[in-house]
Amino acid sequence: MRININISDELKFQSEQKAKSLGVSLSAFIRLLLTKETGNMSMLDQRLLEIEKQGFEKVDAQEFQSELKKMINNANA
Repeated sequence: MRININISDELKFQSEQKAKSLGVSLSAFIRLLLTKETGNMSMLDQRLLEIEKQGFEKVDAQEFQSELKKMINNANA
């Protein structure tokens, strides 16, 4: 289902910044807020809210890929 709403430029900007800080799209951020309000949250939604409260450590993408490859290689060994 698609819903269209009108919001101010400032609210849109703030919402986009908040979504970006969580690493999700604006649509995903709005869905998260709606599911939070309705009490119908998935485990992933709950974890996103925990990350929002606690923060998270940013990692370098290449470093993450390297560590992931090491873990996969160790699992296959």
